[in-house]
Amino acid sequence: MSLIAFIDKKTFEVKDELEEYIYCDYEIRNVIACLNKKGYKTSYSCAGHNEVGLFWPIHKEDINYLEDYLKESKTDKALHLIKKDSNYFYHKDEKVATYTYISFIDDYKFEIYPNGFTYELIDEKSYLSKKIDFYKDNNHTIRKTDQEIYKELELTIYELEKWVKELPTIAQYRI
Repeated sequence: MSLIAFIDKKTFEVKDELEEYIYCDYEIRNVIACLNKKGYKTSYSCAGHNEVGLFWPIHKEDINYLEDYLKESKTDKALHLIKKDSNYFYHKDEKVATYTYISFIDDYKFEIYPNGFTYELIDEKSYLSKKIDFYKDNNHTIRKTDQEIYKELELTIYELEKWVKELPTIAQYRI
C-alpha cells in the first residue's frame, strides 16, 4: 500500500501508484536509473536510513520463550519487555541497523557485487543488500554517532555507483 495517492489532473482518476515511474530513495536515484538504463530492471530499493530511537512494532511471543528473551535482554540493551500474560509476552525492540538494498525483477547472475554487499536469490530474483549497524558492539550499548552512520551510508552509495558504472549493458534503454 502506498503512502500517498495520485489523481490525474485531466480525468481525476485516482491511482495508488504511477505505473510509469520507478520509486526509489533520493540518495540512490542515479544508481537505480543507471541500472535500469543498462537493462538491469529493478523492482524496489532502499538507500538505508538513520533511524534514531525507532522501535519495531510490538511483537507477541509464546510465553515459553520469555526466559530466553529476559536473559538476552540483560545484555542486549535494544530489547524491551512491554508486558506478559498467561500465554504470551509482548516486546518492542529497537532498530539497531539499516539496510541498503536493491531488488531486481530477474536473476541477473552478477559476476561481481558492490563492495560490502551480499547477494541472495529470492524467488528467482537477484537481491543485493548491505547491513549498516547503528551500534559498535553486539550488546547495543555503544551507538555510533550520526556522523559515523551517515558516512557509512555515503560510502555504501559510492560503492554502488562505482559498481554500476562497471556493469556491462545488457539491453538498450528505450523510451
